[in-house]
Amino acid sequence: MIPIIFDLSLKGFYKWCRKRLEYLGFEPMVTPYRYDYQIMIYAELINGIVVTTDKDFLKFKRAVVLKNDKYEKMYVRMLKEIHRILEA
Repeated sequence: MIPIIFDLSLKGFYKWCRKRLEYLGFEPMVTPYRYDYQIMIYAELINGIVVTTDKDFLKFKRAVVLKNDKYEKMYVRMLKEIHRILEA
């Protein structure tokens, strides 16, 4: 199972899509860390993908940076980006 790490700012989105991601075979979780560099290191250690709205993660290759929108649109964009990351 591939860990999907949600930033603290997306806790509501995490709760909304947690079961959907589990059905697809992912392991969603909220980050146990607060600072960006800690989250990046944690994601590399567990080979996970970070989902966030923070533009500072644009330089991190295993991050999906979303803009705030309706959850359905964010969910579709997130899955497309996760697919792109996993294919690379």
